[in-house]
Amino acid sequence: MNRKKIIITSVITLILAIATAIFGINYTNEDVDKISEGVETITNIIEDNLSTTEIPELTALDEQTIEVQETESEAFEEQGEIAYNGSTELSHIELGDYAGLTYYSQIDSRWKNHIYTSIGDSSQTIGTSGCGPASAAMVVSSIRGAITPNVLGDLYVSYGYRSANSGTYWSAFKWTADVFNIEYSESSSLDEVIGKLKNNHYVIASCNQGLFTYGGHFIVLVGIEGNTLKIYDPYLYAGKFDTSTRRNKVTVSGNTVYCSIDNFRNYANAKGYFCFKNDREDVKENPTTPVIDNNVTTDVKEVNYKAKVTANSGLNIRSGASTSYSILGGYSKNTIITITSENRNWGKTDRGWVCLDYVTKLYSNSSSIYTTGNYKVTASVLNVRFGPETNYKAKTYNQLSANAKSQNKQRGNYYCNGYMNGVICTVTQIKNNWGLTASGWICLNYCSKV
Repeated sequence: MNRKKIIITSVITLILAIATAIFGINYTNEDVDKISEGVETITNIIEDNLSTTEIPELTALDEQTIEVQETESEAFEEQGEIAYNGSTELSHIELGDYAGLTYYSQIDSRWKNHIYTSIGDSSQTIGTSGCGPASAAMVVSSIRGAITPNVLGDLYVSYGYRSANSGTYWSAFKWTADVFNIEYSESSSLDEVIGKLKNNHYVIASCNQGLFTYGGHFIVLVGIEGNTLKIYDPYLYAGKFDTSTRRNKVTVSGNTVYCSIDNFRNYANAKGYFCFKNDREDVKENPTTPVIDNNVTTDVKEVNYKAKVTANSGLNIRSGASTSYSILGGYSKNTIITITSENRNWGKTDRGWVCLDYVTKLYSNSSSIYTTGNYKVTASVLNVRFGPETNYKAKTYNQLSANAKSQNKQRGNYYCNGYMNGVICTVTQIKNNWGLTASGWICLNYCSKV
């Protein structure tokens, strides 16, 4: 019997003895043992297990603003190997007590704001960039002893495994296995990984855009039950798998994501696997029961305004708020877009994220920068529409006012379907960035006030 259990048993025995003297309660040695085991379990959880106990209540917008973890670039892998080959000395690191299977969230309040950068960028934190050290810390804590994501993140920075802008080099996991003396292998085959999971391995998977991420992300496969994988996602939040593209593909219980092998194969878009053998005989399950935390602050700001694209060559639309995210399409110059959310210098439209450095803010939905009066057309030809949006049909030349036809004629084209450059018209009503003239509605972004 260990020292802690002896102390607990002695205290429980004393309490029950007092209860017998006062209340006449009878107890046996078996009663003492059962109560002591319960108290010891609770004590172990409180003292030793550092697992994240709260699942934050965030949104897909928050997820789309975290830094993309690089997953495929050959140059990226090569730089990681350079870092690995340069680590001639292995660090001696003191670990906490082993407490069993451990789940860490990279957005745990204890370390989400801890700086994780190799270039002095304060926006790079465990919360925004730390899926690598969070995943590795889960593995080490679950096999050898407790180490938290922030501590492991500092080591990765010190030894050159934190890249400038793409997260954590893959070779960091090989270095981690070396430092903590864990049997290690790599694979690109899910079938091989399934065999590893059945043989007491924990596996870090590198995923591209898909079921678990909008960009690139590390997750940990911690077990398998029949045809279902048990997964620890370091960026798990309430409702993560409720979006249309993820719905009904996994189930979530507490801190564990359960995904069928087929769904993982079809939707996770995993490209590399890093396998760690758990050689412990005293394996413990994760004893924590996480709760939903709805008091988490978000860096995403809700807005609602129009903006005009100013980039000469057009503006890329991306799946997240960084140039590292995939390109979904583009907007041509002078396109009017609606921004509904902001994060730093990125804005969300109905099609994806755009860099706000290449747009000009026009107005919010509650106000307009335009007023009634006379305007001069600056476009080569400006459509005149039946209503104040581009989805209204444009008018033809014979539907324009006599004054508009006359001004068009002076500029060389009486039969122009719209106002020619230089036409002056009077706006009598404003709706957002649209103005009502004698001929119809025009977009005032292509006019100047006179």
